Amino acid sequence: MADRRLQVFHAVAKHGSFTRAAEHLHMTQPAVTFQIKQLEEHFDTRLLDRGHGKITLTAAGELVLAYAERILGLSAELDSRVSELTDELAGQLRIGTSTTIAAYWLPQVLESFKRRYPGVLPRVVVGTSKLTEDRVAARDLDLGLIEIATEQPSIERRSAASDDLLV
Repeated sequence: MADRRLQVFHAVAKHGSFTRAAEHLHMTQPAVTFQIKQLEEHFDTRLLDRGHGKITLTAAGELVLAYAERILGLSAELDSRVSELTDELAGQLRIGTSTTIAAYWLPQVLESFKRRYPGVLPRVVVGTSKLTEDRVAARDLDLGLIEIATEQPSIERRSAASDDLLV
């Protein structure tokens, strides 16, 4: 529901590139450029400095980015809350997991999950347990599936399964 121009601007700022933002958003690079131009015209100021293949935010761009992050976060929260009221969960679920879990356990879990919640789009990032733990703590991921016991106080942990090891 958030303004598409803010979504595009956020992607360009985060990826540091019009091309990478376009790839991430599944848009063409000229479409991304057009959206940024529209946003700059709306505010009547430059938001990005472009030079030598590098993009940096102007002071106005920094301000717009801070508000864009808040607006996009609130928009996602609104979508989630309305979905909860209608019992129709929808949106993106960012999952981090270790290689072993991703290969042997997660596919069956995701298959069952997708049947139950077809409106939810799981995005899986595979990495080490420590990296996953750190990204969950930083709120870059919604859920982490790891094989180590975390000691981070900001993370709520639950046991999901146990595994027997045979020698």
